[in-house]
Amino acid sequence: MSYDISLANPPQDAPCGHCGGTGKEPARAEEGWGSSPIDWNYTSNCARMWRKAGADLAEFDGKPARECAPLLEEAIAAMEAEPNVYRAMNPENGWGDYDTLLAALRKLLKGFQANPHMIVWVDR
Repeated sequence: MSYDISLANPPQDAPCGHCGGTGKEPARAEEGWGSSPIDWNYTSNCARMWRKAGADLAEFDGKPARECAPLLEEAIAAMEAEPNVYRAMNPENGWGDYDTLLAALRKLLKGFQANPHMIVWVDR
């Protein structure tokens, strides 16, 4: 299993629900989902690491990237501050590890920062 994260534009006819709008969801896959500026995928074997660091990626689903970016930035900083703690959490099966996860989270953060108005979609 893995986490797939993409971004979608908020509905054009109303602001997103997180901004006091109608609560309409942005278009999903069948309506242009594939045009996301990011296409992030990482194994769920390392979910324990990002949760311990303070970023439960599953909870980002449906939220604006601008709300998720600070949480992700703090999680990255927590992981960088204690690499040995997180390396000890490397999955025994070899699917994912601290170093590749940290690089992947940095890439995800850049995508969020570059597209703050977009809505995060998490598929797991």
